[in-house]
Amino acid sequence: MSSPTLWATTRPSTVPPVVRPRPRQVPGHQALVALPAEIPWVPVARRGVSAVLAQWRLPSADRASAELVVGELAANAAEHGRCDMTVYLSLHAGLLRISVTHSGAAVRPPTTQDTDPDEHGRGLTIVELLAQEIRVHQGPLGRRVSVALPTAAAKA
Repeated sequence: MSSPTLWATTRPSTVPPVVRPRPRQVPGHQALVALPAEIPWVPVARRGVSAVLAQWRLPSADRASAELVVGELAANAAEHGRCDMTVYLSLHAGLLRISVTHSGAAVRPPTTQDTDPDEHGRGLTIVELLAQEIRVHQGPLGRRVSVALPTAAAKA
């Protein structure tokens, strides 16, 4: 049984993100990071996921898929979300679970649909093609999108 793996970064402005371990231990690997739900933090989330999955020795193709999924979900959380964004990863029995949650008080008005349709919307379609399962939970304090990705370990 592995202990949870966490990644931390330094915040470009003032305060570092809050990193909390999951309270219960389960077989496999887990990682959790909390970041501001802002567009500049999306690459941080992507790089962090890639680093954690490399440490877990996932093949590069699986890391690339997970990085793409996290990038899309984190970008959506930053664009449409609230003030905080949490990325949770778990790997068990050849299945990588990724959850991105945005929570806290709403900090910006809902976006309008004035943007070019060619500029948005394709990312979730790609996520759907990669994912074995997608779940969305909308609560009063935010939204959680969870994705399950099969890994090469499941095919072996």
